[in-house]
Amino acid sequence: MEGHVEAGGRLNLVNGRRRRRRALLGAAPLAAGALLAACGESPQAIVVTPARTPGTQGGQPAATVSAAPQTGPGKPMFQMDPQHTGRTPFTGPRRAVLARSLDATAPEFLPPENPASRTDFQSGPMTAPDGTIYINTFAGVLIAIRDTGDRLVPLWKFHPEGYGTFHGAPAIGKDGNVYSMFQILVGTEARNTLFAVKAPASGGEGQKVWEADLGPGVVMPGRSGNSASITEDGTIYALGGGGQVTVIAPDGSIKWTAQAGRATYVSPAVAKDGTVYVTSQDGNLYAIAPPASGSKEGSTRWTFDFAQHLGPTPLVTAPVTAGGNMGQDGVGSLASATIGPDGTIYVGANNSNFYAIAPDGKQKWMYEAERELAGIWTTAALSADNNTLFFGANKGGVYALNATDGKLKWQSKIFGSIYASPTLDNRGTLYVGTTIGHLLAINATNGQWIFDYDAGTPIWASPAIRSDGSLVTAGRNGKVMLFAPAT
Repeated sequence: MEGHVEAGGRLNLVNGRRRRRRALLGAAPLAAGALLAACGESPQAIVVTPARTPGTQGGQPAATVSAAPQTGPGKPMFQMDPQHTGRTPFTGPRRAVLARSLDATAPEFLPPENPASRTDFQSGPMTAPDGTIYINTFAGVLIAIRDTGDRLVPLWKFHPEGYGTFHGAPAIGKDGNVYSMFQILVGTEARNTLFAVKAPASGGEGQKVWEADLGPGVVMPGRSGNSASITEDGTIYALGGGGQVTVIAPDGSIKWTAQAGRATYVSPAVAKDGTVYVTSQDGNLYAIAPPASGSKEGSTRWTFDFAQHLGPTPLVTAPVTAGGNMGQDGVGSLASATIGPDGTIYVGANNSNFYAIAPDGKQKWMYEAERELAGIWTTAALSADNNTLFFGANKGGVYALNATDGKLKWQSKIFGSIYASPTLDNRGTLYVGTTIGHLLAINATNGQWIFDYDAGTPIWASPAIRSDGSLVTAGRNGKVMLFAPAT
């Protein structure tokens, strides 16, 4: 990425995107050559798959994929679990076969009070144990989708009037309720609300179960869009844009609250001891302790100031845009924390550094990724043996670090940037989307590309693997894509 910033503070490749897309996506031999340069691996190991009409492959009918009954946990929340390990227990595809898709750009998917908006997916899909797909549009519509085996069918949608979801992903409770944070602008102030929604008994509109106030939100350009986490007992952990941490019982009652810093694009990480970790745009990672018995006010156990742990390499920064920023000043973080089994907190920051932090708030190690505006937005996935961390960055592609000492194991360079947090399947395949419109499957052992699918649209959505091995993701063009499982 060349450090361009869109109006409103969102990073983009601008002219660099077109130049690099031509280099990467031109004739097939040229694309293969570009991939070799990026990976440094054998050409026999790489499958370049161009975008195509759903239901076809290379001009021939694609393999039929049945709607087999789904079992297992699905993907209930951002990065799979409250510790954000990014690991799925299922096996994902080894070939990119687009089985079917849903075009959500039709008027029925737009907010009625804002028909001029467009469907844009900037957060990932979640999947229920029965295979139902739940996803939020940027404009503020939660959509429930069923896979019938030959097409994706919208079951119902939910939109509270005047609200948007922006960057936030839904979360699914064991009771089947779906939890999603929405923001509304009241005058010049923004407010955040967490809605609990369930499927309607009939009709196409989701039913509100309850709502909980999450405090102030963030007005343009950041706009609050955070994702809830759910612990084993059903407790929901939500983060408002103004930094209010709200812990909610499944019935909607507030257990306790605490105050951290302003946050966008963040999901609370919950450690086994109950400590809640949230990043902020004020420069800090917050460790929030639950309240003492009888109290409803949590407390800050410690803060980790990223600016006090920069490293020797100069930062790449740009002036803060009017009204706020999306990390281009190098302050704070828009990534979420990943928690290891020993309580170590792993997190990337807007200064392009990736950190390992002990449970007492002391730095264990730091890795300097290639410097770029807004550095690292993705939340790391942690290998099944807890020895390797995988994350994408705004420059340098995908990194694999040794969890013990932070040393680089491999780096898979790409053109463009990565905003989508990676998903790791049960046999060590890493799936990640890119800002120049590619879905990649990467061998987590050595960084070698297994396939590269050109979706023709930026992918900010973290993929979800269903129990049948199919993969679901979404593009910024408003399309939900389902890829066939390995055969």
